[in-house]
Amino acid sequence: MAKKNNTAINSGVENNVGMGFQKHCTLYLLLENYHSIKERKYFIILEHLEDIIFGYLDEKNLLTEIETFQAKKSTNKWSLNKILEILKKIAEVSQTILEDPLPKSSTFFQTNYFATNNTIELKSNKISGKTYKEVINETNISVKYSDLDSNIKNKILEGNTNITFSDLDKVNLETLTLQFVDLARTPKSQIEHLYGKSKVVFGETIQDHKASIDTLLKYLDTIDSKFNQGGIALLGDVTKRIESAEINQIFNILTTKKLAYDFWREKEADICKHLKISFLDRTNFKLHYLNSFDNFKDLKESEHKKIYDFVLSNKTIMGKHFDEKDCIMEFIEEFNKQTTTTFRDLQLKAVISAAFVEINNTL
Repeated sequence: MAKKNNTAINSGVENNVGMGFQKHCTLYLLLENYHSIKERKYFIILEHLEDIIFGYLDEKNLLTEIETFQAKKSTNKWSLNKILEILKKIAEVSQTILEDPLPKSSTFFQTNYFATNNTIELKSNKISGKTYKEVINETNISVKYSDLDSNIKNKILEGNTNITFSDLDKVNLETLTLQFVDLARTPKSQIEHLYGKSKVVFGETIQDHKASIDTLLKYLDTIDSKFNQGGIALLGDVTKRIESAEINQIFNILTTKKLAYDFWREKEADICKHLKISFLDRTNFKLHYLNSFDNFKDLKESEHKKIYDFVLSNKTIMGKHFDEKDCIMEFIEEFNKQTTTTFRDLQLKAVISAAFVEINNTL
């Protein structure tokens, strides 16, 4: 006798794959819109109210705009009947956002997306022998519900035996946009696509685009435990949000590393000669120098933080010099006059050099 498939066995695995797509989609959307949103104050929410939420705040921390994404991967084309349940949920989430107590500006508006990496094909009933059709794919990536032919809308609003749309649902569907997301079908290909997307967006300002995407994905992984904890889902719950300040810090670290590599490549010989770093010690010096940029952000690395703060509080020294190596040397001399460290001389010189590079490039 043939065994019956138990669909519950792999449900956890399937959920992880789906969540993987949602994370990849989040990064895709972030990179796709990065240049237009990088100066705005925003937050991102995953798996809370909706798969993905981008919320935008004004200078008074009032919510001015919300974008939600019901993000679904698929190996098959989406038909109208297949997305009815999704559209029902989107309409309900739209209302939940309107009722959410997070303070909103007088100009607040929301756009709620069904986003997928496969074709969406919507067909109406036959009207006088004609069937109306709308296709959303790589050649027609975004269509507003409000712009759909009325015959297709009517077909949607008919629902089916399991899905019905209330009058309130019908109003909230006006916020819907159907969007094709240009991501590959497999997780491996999606990540490779994101590597390329990062290179297009940031160009040479980031040294290692693979590392940049891997860093962002790991960051999303670390906040998984903050989601799906039960209770009432609220936009204002900061434990469920990734703030733009955090995202900017990640990008700043990544771009600072590029500056650090460039500085080392261009100045290695002069800096090492001036600081009396022997050829035998240069590998260790470089390692301490490059590791410092991460250690400055690590609260456990108190010695790195102390040295960074010293350079920052004495940055007036930079106004006295026209040559980097002379400036770094004075920071080292002043540090040794004023304080002490558990670091050996080689590491101290490397860390002060790194602090100089980072602070000098943020002035």
